[in-house]
Formats: sequence, structure tokens, C-alpha cells
Amino acid sequence: MARQPKPTPRHAPKPSTILVVDDSPVNLHVLVRTMDGTGHRVLVATSGKAAIEIAERARPDLILLDVMMPDVDGFEVCRAIKENPATKDIVIIFLSALGEVADKVAGLEMGASDYITKPIQADEVLARVATHLVQQQLEREVRFSRDSLDRELSSAAEMQRMILPPALPGIGVLTFAAYYQTSRYVGGDYYDVVSLPGEQCGVLIADVSGHGATSAIIMAMIRAAFHACPMPPVDPPTVLRHINEQFRFLWGSPLLATAFYAVIDGRTRQMSLACAGHLPPLLVRGGTVEPLVFDGTMPLLLRELPHIPRSQQVLQPGDRVLFYTDGITERENAAEEMYEFSRLCEALSRSHALSADGLLQAVIKDVDEFAAGEEPHDDQTLLLVSA
Repeated sequence: MARQPKPTPRHAPKPSTILVVDDSPVNLHVLVRTMDGTGHRVLVATSGKAAIEIAERARPDLILLDVMMPDVDGFEVCRAIKENPATKDIVIIFLSALGEVADKVAGLEMGASDYITKPIQADEVLARVATHLVQQQLEREVRFSRDSLDRELSSAAEMQRMILPPALPGIGVLTFAAYYQTSRYVGGDYYDVVSLPGEQCGVLIADVSGHGATSAIIMAMIRAAFHACPMPPVDPPTVLRHINEQFRFLWGSPLLATAFYAVIDGRTRQMSLACAGHLPPLLVRGGTVEPLVFDGTMPLLLRELPHIPRSQQVLQPGDRVLFYTDGITERENAAEEMYEFSRLCEALSRSHALSADGLLQAVIKDVDEFAAGEEPHDDQTLLLVSA
């Protein structure tokens, strides 16, 4: 009588390596014959010890593992394979005449993927092997795609950091410190400090709505628009209006960007500023923390901004001004409570006597302690100007 062809699963797995483990020559013969013609490479072990050694050396994709074996039984083999980082991802299917629920649960808790009760049925073995191999191969493809995406995003994040100031200049009596962290890889926060004629500096901070690739692209375009100003960027309203004009193609879209630009004289500490929907910077004077008061306008990228107010502020020796984005004040903890503006002011007041870097580190430490391990959902940026 001619042998019946092996049934072909609807989603056939790619050829794989399968290790069959049983101390009975008869059972081994049946299992090997069952797998014959499937296209898989079949290895054989007649003891638990041999199975562990072969698994370490050959790294099979799946193991059909007998439970009842002398010396080292199937449970011990499973435990050894799952504890080894090199073999822990191998799919294990137990084969046993034991039908007790407790035995099946014990095997599954050790990391086995399935359980087949003897006497085995060829069609059942083939179906279960195919199912687990397809699932394993799909998981590997997903993992490969995810790892590739992670590498690409890591490269994008590195590129994005390269367009931020590589070093913050000291201009006159002014010094600067910054902290920048995206919510994942790339984000929409941007800050910059540029030297201007007459010991002046331009300080820009912007926050594109959302986060991720779209926000990162807009962020890079804002940077390009800022550095492509046709005139020296000494007038804050003109600078913000120029940046906004470069995004006419986005006017009316859901995207927006808040921005704050200030020109500070490094000799007189005179500050001229303009705001497009951004959070007011915080003035730290001694232990007192207050938001700067000024008139502003709506965010960028929405429509034409014919009038952007200009405000003036004179800093005193020892003053500090903190520019920040809402990823700081809107950082959430597990209870979905926000860090909030008041807590930021308290952290600044407590830490006002520290160095610039020390102050920023103290604020971030307080934010992280508040979040208690909850990952940030938005980018976080701090830029501190010390006068």
C-alpha cells in the first residue's frame, strides 16, 4: 500500500531544524518517520543529557521532547534549555503518556509551548509542529523588523541631535545650560542659541505639536528657516514672522508649533522678546520664581501673523531664566497626574543656589521621581540662561 502524502498546512513553515528526543528506539523511529518528507532537518537524541548538548551545539528551532526518560527527564531538559540565553527561544513540545493536568501545567510553566499525549497521532504532531514553527518564524520577522526600525530611529535621533547646538556659547556675562530628551527616539522640541553682533545672543525654543517622525521633520525645517533668516535675527517679532512664512503650505493643517525668541544683550542684560503661543519662561531671582509677563500671539504654522508683540525685560546680575517645553509640566505618573507648573517652580526655588547644570539636573531628578518610572509621552527640553 502506498504511503499517504503528508498533509500540507494552510500556512506552511519554512524548512527548520527539529530535534526529536526519546529514550525509546521505537518512538524515535515513529517520530522521524512522521517528520519525513516535511522538508525539515531532523536531529535525534536518546537521552536528556544528549538533548541538552545537541541543543547547545545545533540550536534547533523546535524540540519534540519526551517527558519520561531515565537520569535526566524532559522537565529537567526543558529547564536547562530555557535557562540558557543561547537556547531559551527554542520551541519545546512535550510528548508524554502522562495525562494529568498538573503535569501539563508544570511543563507549560517551565516554558514549553505545547503538550502532545501519547500514543501520538501523526497528523496531530505535524499540525502542532507547523503551527508553532509558523508562529516562531512570524515572531522572528516581527523582531527583525522592529530591530531594524529601532536602528533607523536611533540613527535619526543621532542626526537630530546633531542639528542642536553642539556647544552653548558664553556671551558677555551670559552663560547657558540645556537638557534635551525626546519621548522615544525623535521629537519635535528645538532650542538654539546664536551669537549676534554687539555681544548679543538670540535664544530660540520651539515645540511642534505631537512627537515622532512628523514633528521631527518640522523641527528640522524650523531650524533651517531660523538659520536662513535673510537679515541678522536681532528683532524677535520679525524672526518669528519669517519662520511662520516658510510654512505657508501647512497653514490650515492640524500641525502647529509654539515658539519663543529672545535677543539678550550680554553687556546690559537687556532682553527683547516675542512669543507665539509658547509657555512663558520662568525668571529665577534668588529663591523667587515667577513667569515673565508679556503679550504674545497664536502659535506658528496656523495662519499669517501680521502683528507679533515685542516686549522688553531687564535682567539683574545673578538672575536666571528657564525656557522649557510642556513635556516637563505635563509629565505624568501612574495615576495620570501631571507634574504641573507649581511643582516646577518649587523645584527651581529649592535648587536656585546650585550651578546651572546642577539646577537642571535637580529639576529633572524631581520630574523623574514624580513620574516614578512612567515613560514620558512628550519631549522634554530645558534651556537655562544665567545672567
